[in-house]
This record gives sequence, structure tokens and C-alpha cells, in this order.
Amino acid sequence: MRRAIVLLLGLAALASASLAGVGDVGPSADEAGPSSAGAFNRWLFAENPHNGGWKARDYAEFQGMLEDEGVAGIVPTWQLWRVDAQYAPRCGTDYFAMPPKERWREIIPTLKLLRSKVIPVTGPLEVASGWRSPAINTCVRGASRSAHLNFKALDLMATQRRDRRELFVDLCAMQGAAGSGSRMGLGAYFNPDDPSANRAGRFHIDANGHRTWGFDYTAKSNPCPKLT
Repeated sequence: MRRAIVLLLGLAALASASLAGVGDVGPSADEAGPSSAGAFNRWLFAENPHNGGWKARDYAEFQGMLEDEGVAGIVPTWQLWRVDAQYAPRCGTDYFAMPPKERWREIIPTLKLLRSKVIPVTGPLEVASGWRSPAINTCVRGASRSAHLNFKALDLMATQRRDRRELFVDLCAMQGAAGSGSRMGLGAYFNPDDPSANRAGRFHIDANGHRTWGFDYTAKSNPCPKLT
């Protein structure tokens, strides 16, 4: 009986929110991969002691919060729960994770920056990594005070940009024009002397203070002075 009730609640969540695979997902280059929309749906309804086997209600609540705050649809909602696919197998974790509920609203300023400053320059974005637990952050060798730990940061890829140097030139110029008042943090993972690094063109955006860094997470590796 309890399982039947949970099933009905899960179906109600499906009806009340645009869950992945229904209205929240565009075509993906890796639609069948372990970090794809289909994989997210399977994970969403997998057994989990956290809520009796169903995460759909949590996802519906999360998406409802984004809609109430006017920041839904800036990037696909389901991608905000992605764990870095590059590291998930190595770190022994799922490809997705629900951020702590008390941290959900922390991502709102970053999403607003994406809408007002970043996407007008880069075009559509795909989220590669959102919230990280301390264990995952240690495993991926993230910065010790990474904004990912508080769900204030996203690692992103510009899906329609192929020239990586041009992308980072534009990102550096965009952050400079936004100024310190934007509180935009830019992780510009590009080395002008070795353009082959970071072939996916990943970069980091947060709203946790105006600063810029490169591959070593410090200003020393910031490529922007060489690009602007």
C-alpha cells in the first residue's frame, strides 16, 4: 500500500512539473549516455531511501521554486542536478545529485547572470556540473572553497561555439564589461599557449565575487590578460 501511495505521488509530480523527457529537455549529442536526459529520468525514479524510492516530488518542488523566482528555463533544469560526468565513475558516485534543499536558492543569482550577461555572448549553454558534495569536490580536485559546494556555481559549455579561443576572448571581455558590481566569477579554463587543452571549452560562472582564474584556480593562470 505504501509503495502504491508513493507511486501516485510520483505520477502527480510528473503531471505538475515539466520533468526531463517531457517538456524540459532538448536533443542531446549523447542522448543515451549515463549523463543524458534519459539517464536522469531513470535516476529520478530509482530506489533511494531519501524519500521512499522517489525523487520526482523533490524535482517538481525545485522546478517550481525556479519558476516562482523567474529563472526557470535559462538552462535545462535537469542539468542543474548533474554531477560532472568526466569524474563520476572515478569518484564512485551517481551522475546526478540533488543539492541540499537549504541551498536551492543559492543558484538564483548565477542563473540571472547567465540570462543577462553570459548567454547573450555565448549562445545556448549546457551545464556540465552543478552542486558538489565535499567528497566529490575533493575527488575532482576542486578548489577548497569552491562555490560549487554551496550550489552557487555552474561549469558550462557553449553548445554552438566551436572556436575555443574566440569563446574565451568573448567571455573575458564580457566579464570585464560587467564589472565588479556584477559579482561575476569566471573560471576561464583556456591556455593561449596550449589551445588544445580543454577541448570541450568548459568554463565556470558564479555570482560569488568578481574574480577570474584559470586551470590552477588562481589568478596566476587567468588567461584574460593575454586575450583582451
